[in-house]
Amino acid sequence: MANIIELKDIKKVYGTVVKTEVLHGVDLEIEDSSFLSIVGQSGSGKSTLMNIMGTLDQPTSGEIKIAGKQTNKMNKNELASVRNETIGFIFQFHYLLPEFTAFENVILPYRIKGLKPSKEIMERAKELMDVVEISKVRNNLAPNMSGGQQQRTAIARALIPHSSPFC
Repeated sequence: MANIIELKDIKKVYGTVVKTEVLHGVDLEIEDSSFLSIVGQSGSGKSTLMNIMGTLDQPTSGEIKIAGKQTNKMNKNELASVRNETIGFIFQFHYLLPEFTAFENVILPYRIKGLKPSKEIMERAKELMDVVEISKVRNNLAPNMSGGQQQRTAIARALIPHSSPFC
């Protein structure tokens, strides 16, 4: 199976006067459709690593490939395209739009792209909502859902644009 993420010798240093190296030559390969947990002590670089893998931050040095594309020399627009097409983010806080229903929040990535969701996308949204058990609240506005329902809506939204998600 192909790798969705490849990291080679990733280093991250914060600060210019007092330098703090957070990532020390990380090598990592993540196969497509695999599940992975990143665990460690507070301050060990987990969030930094996730931000680098999600193209939200750049490493000080090293090489990153996402879905076979080297991201190191991409501009902001190219990185945004990779994020939108390849990476699904699930944050600790759900970041749902309160004026949208659960269903509208799930299909939001297509609205951001300026696309009208096709019948297939609408069906995929319904299937994902079934999988994460929020079909009963699909027409509820975000503030009218429980915290768990909001989080599961965010999970479905992260998965909707990806046939093989990296979250």
